[in-house]
Amino acid sequence: MSMWQIRQARRAALATTVAAALTFTLSACGGDDGGDKAADKPSIEQTNDSQGKGTGGTGEVADDSKVIVTLKGPEDIILDINSVVRDAGGFVTVNGVLKNTGDKEFYETSLWTGPELDLKKGAGGGSLGGASLVDKEEKKRYYTLRDTENRPLATMGIPSVKANSELNVFMQFPAPPENTAHVDLQIPTFQTATVEITGG
Repeated sequence: MSMWQIRQARRAALATTVAAALTFTLSACGGDDGGDKAADKPSIEQTNDSQGKGTGGTGEVADDSKVIVTLKGPEDIILDINSVVRDAGGFVTVNGVLKNTGDKEFYETSLWTGPELDLKKGAGGGSLGGASLVDKEEKKRYYTLRDTENRPLATMGIPSVKANSELNVFMQFPAPPENTAHVDLQIPTFQTATVEITGG
């Protein structure tokens, strides 16, 4: 075999080795990309619109003509609670209608977000993320659920409540034990109210 043939054989072998190495590298990167995409998926499926009502995972929107209890808030603000539903997925959805019964626009909505700084950053002008359910028998407090970006699963983006206006709202919480039928609903600046959990 001549020197030229030997050199050609070496080049062919080197090219084959490089191609195999590139194939392995690309395959490994593809696997990493898939893992990152899976990690980006929320750990909790949000079945609600941040400005609307939650379905509680049942696919049915609460009837806002039925008022379970009314919470008195600051100034002329009230909150009518329409439903408190336990879902098989392990959470409780509270639906209601936020009302301003006065003739002046209400701006202090950031008070409802609660004291946690992360919630204030993601509220976009105020939210109901500061709400909680209190199980007095078990002596436990349940705060609103969060998505993977630490945003509350509750109505967000409430910069103000216009005079004589209404807004459909919702809040989602971890579900208390099955034998817990009544909890206290607490929202900053609103009166506390005892509500009954239905469904399951």
